[in-house]
Amino acid sequence: MKTEMKGELVPQDPRCVDPALNRFLTDYCFADLTERDRRLFEAHLIDCDFCWEEVQRLSSAVSVLRFDKALMRSVRPSDLSLLLGIGGRLGWLFAGHARHVIAACVLYSLLYVVGLITEVSYAFDKFGGEALKLAPLVFLWTAATFLAAAFLDWRAASVGRRGGLALSITTVTVAAVALYAALCFFLPDQPITQMRIQAYTAQGAYLKGIRYTLPLAIIFFCVPYHFVAIQQAALRAGRHGAVLALLTEQKWAVSTPGAFYVTVRTLWLILLAAVLASIPMTSHLFDNLEPARYMNLFTHMVQIRWLLYFGLGLECLAWYSRALNDLKTECLAVRAGYS
Repeated sequence: MKTEMKGELVPQDPRCVDPALNRFLTDYCFADLTERDRRLFEAHLIDCDFCWEEVQRLSSAVSVLRFDKALMRSVRPSDLSLLLGIGGRLGWLFAGHARHVIAACVLYSLLYVVGLITEVSYAFDKFGGEALKLAPLVFLWTAATFLAAAFLDWRAASVGRRGGLALSITTVTVAAVALYAALCFFLPDQPITQMRIQAYTAQGAYLKGIRYTLPLAIIFFCVPYHFVAIQQAALRAGRHGAVLALLTEQKWAVSTPGAFYVTVRTLWLILLAAVLASIPMTSHLFDNLEPARYMNLFTHMVQIRWLLYFGLGLECLAWYSRALNDLKTECLAVRAGYS
């Protein structure tokens, strides 16, 4: 969601208790609010820990930059980026987004583990024990390769190299293919799930799950993560105006080659479409199941996989929205400091 502030589009941060007032944050730090809006925002600060912490973080630096013009002329944009916000975190592990990377990694890895157990659920007495032994290996392989993909992308962005997105997508794709090839030695090439209609073989069903999971990781994790890291590098280099123009969708704005700007709204629409498509598909699956001893286990695993799938999408969306907000906040703070 966006609101108008001094001709610019500024996001409302979902961590704020009253997002409608979050738009006053930058102007408040630069003492650039009307008396009425200042009183309103100060009353808001009493209840909102997020805005209070942001004001504390920015106020001391902004007050110097606002009123000491001689210092302002001596400070490089890259130094301002290090001082004010997200651009200075590019050198941190995973560009300062380690929590997001780990959370997405866990959800993504669990999808492959749950998928494995799901496809053998109907014959759990026969395949369940071996599947549970393989589950930690599946998790570790998927998690390690996912973290490697994020690490390679971050390192490429931090040293100014292109191709980080291609590296990350290639890494997760090759890892998924290799995992499927290895599990084919365990999963039978015949149907396990008992259905009134023709069922997939266990191998085919697991591959079908990968076809849904891998694009989710690429669209909701790889592409946004790469874009944010590239913009952090641009801020560190002092290109605040270009980044702000891109994020506010100015007609003249040009994106960095290989960094695709996908709006939060677009990702929400994609996730919503996936949710709506999954409802009849899941209902069709359940309607055609044959009653059996482990039918209850199978239905529970399908629903857990569904929750993990959309949980990953929601986690990535929440992080992406915050990251874009942080990028815009830094751009506005630096530009206001030079005004």
